[in-house]
Amino acid sequence: MKRQAWAIAAVIAATTVSVAAGRVCDFAFSECPGRYDKRVIQVPQEMIWLDAKIPFCAEYVHITNPNAKPPSIVFIIDNSGSMDENDPAVARFDVVASLLDNVKEFAPSAEVGLVIFTRRLSFDHRENAFFKSAFPGDTSQHDSFVPLTALNKVFPNGVLGIDTLKALLKHDERGNLTYVTKMPASRNNSGMGRSNTRDGTDISLGFQAGKVAMKDSKSDKANQFFVFLSDGTPSTPDNGREGLINDFITGASVPTTFTVFFDTQNSTPVAPSTIVQMTGNIKVNSYSGINSKSAYWAINVPGAQLETLLQNQVIGNVQSVPAQPKSAALATGDTTYRTIVMDEKGFAFSKHLVLQADTTRFEMAYTYTYIDTTGGLSVSKEKVIPYALTILRTPAAALPAGTGQGSCRDQAGIALFKDGTAVSTVTADDAQLEARLTMPDGSACKGCSLQVLPSSLKSKDREALTLTVGSGYLSGTFQREVSLVPALGDGRLQHLPGDSIVVVYISPENPLDMVRKAFPYRDILTVVNLAGQNDYARARHLPMNPYEPQFLLVAPAGLRAAPTEATDQWTLAPGPMAPVDSLRYVGLTVEASRAFAVDIYIYSNMGEFVNKLQFMVGADEFLKLEKSPKSNTRTMKVLWDSRSHYGNPVATGAYVVKTTVSLLKIPGIAEDRAVKVDYRRVGVLRQL
Repeated sequence: MKRQAWAIAAVIAATTVSVAAGRVCDFAFSECPGRYDKRVIQVPQEMIWLDAKIPFCAEYVHITNPNAKPPSIVFIIDNSGSMDENDPAVARFDVVASLLDNVKEFAPSAEVGLVIFTRRLSFDHRENAFFKSAFPGDTSQHDSFVPLTALNKVFPNGVLGIDTLKALLKHDERGNLTYVTKMPASRNNSGMGRSNTRDGTDISLGFQAGKVAMKDSKSDKANQFFVFLSDGTPSTPDNGREGLINDFITGASVPTTFTVFFDTQNSTPVAPSTIVQMTGNIKVNSYSGINSKSAYWAINVPGAQLETLLQNQVIGNVQSVPAQPKSAALATGDTTYRTIVMDEKGFAFSKHLVLQADTTRFEMAYTYTYIDTTGGLSVSKEKVIPYALTILRTPAAALPAGTGQGSCRDQAGIALFKDGTAVSTVTADDAQLEARLTMPDGSACKGCSLQVLPSSLKSKDREALTLTVGSGYLSGTFQREVSLVPALGDGRLQHLPGDSIVVVYISPENPLDMVRKAFPYRDILTVVNLAGQNDYARARHLPMNPYEPQFLLVAPAGLRAAPTEATDQWTLAPGPMAPVDSLRYVGLTVEASRAFAVDIYIYSNMGEFVNKLQFMVGADEFLKLEKSPKSNTRTMKVLWDSRSHYGNPVATGAYVVKTTVSLLKIPGIAEDRAVKVDYRRVGVLRQL
């Protein structure tokens, strides 16, 4: 847990982009998790929990019971020509022959039959009455198999059944059987024009013979098994059997079947759909109560893989009794979770379980009960089946078969407010802000918290907010300022001018349920002030050119103010002005923190229009203005020359000046323009 907390803190500190709230989900098993024992399961990163419900596994407990009836096993083995490539070591015969010794060890009287097929079956009852016809009663067909034979049977010549079976599995280096029929041509439809024994793959014929063989079983149906070994899909049946080529897929009247698919051509072999469908149908065909044990595997190293597979999976299931699920436990780290309920499909924990940021390892233990009849008594016992599961959260991972997406929910929402209005960008004016947390269901999250921090690693401050309940949200306020010296925990966020303001929510239930949102910061103030220039002007009665500008802008030389109407009404005076000249004018000093526009309207004391001025100082021109003592604002004077809109001197009297200064919007900052409106009464004293 410490390592995970450190990793999350590093992500918060290092990530500078905004992470929008999304959806987080459970990872769920739809089938027995045992199929992923000791394997790595990759899941998408939005999956941050393990679903609270986990399906049962159809487990069986292996016991040796001398009083139990022996199993009946029929091996159905594909010996078509393609097996030379997919099983070049002929493991299909050698491993089965070796396996008979293991079967005999735990069940000496077990019955074993052999069905070896290509386009036809490999034996002929006309050559040896020991073989049995796959078409009893039909004297026109002679495809035959090795019948169920007890391994400990002693034939009249003193040979044991197991040795007879091993002899019939002998072959040459190419997989051609030593005792294959010598009469293939007489058994082939004349239209086929073939006399060899290795062409074609009639799987339906193999299963048909297997079902005929199983009719002689002395065991009950729950103790009858097929073991099917093949490398392909059905092809090239004999003439007259074309319509039966896919009959085996139905799985009708077939006992529990274990299938091994050979494919040495692929590094990751996959069983064909025909085998997948067949196995699914056999599982539910009601032949016996254990048909659900049926399974298939795909291998590409037949020698080593086949022997291990048949030993562990097939023999381990053949001599076993069904077990009933009782309870389950999941251990991860130092914590163990135990199931609280179960239904007909699986176990359920009290809540979904948290996954780690990258790799989560679970030690799962299923406890089953079973009835042991060893010694003739029925004794209830328990067995624990362990599984080791590893779940790896990986970007854009594709979920494997048998798993899926469980329930999902939206993540919490984060917003930033100033004076009750949402902001997307923070400016230098925003000294106090409010962060709001909204849960997807509108609830007040118990134990939830928010942190605010600068976006860069150079800014060390981080503040935890105290949250209060609002209308459908939680909120916390904080002070903000630009500073090189942060003070942790003082409720005031100090950051650098280039930092974004980051708000982070981490769910108290699961640290991976984290929402991080960054708000860009612009080090721009919103300041606009107006100050008067004289209460009245001492204007002189001098001849004036009516076409001369009636306003004066006192600003640095080279300033280019943009008129917002068709005519220029001002002249530029670089300043400073001599006191005697200054007294000639009334007007205002504009102080602003960024580019601005000015609108001045002058009226007589009776409300009659006298004059107006409209202009704008753009962002580049604003930087030419004189800095105010505050350093982060700039100033300029706008003075009236006591003349009317037509250029004529106005009479002595009182006048009203309405001035509107609007700060211009900054691209990328979503805020209204700041506007300052000033009404000022001034006087004009006309002097000789």
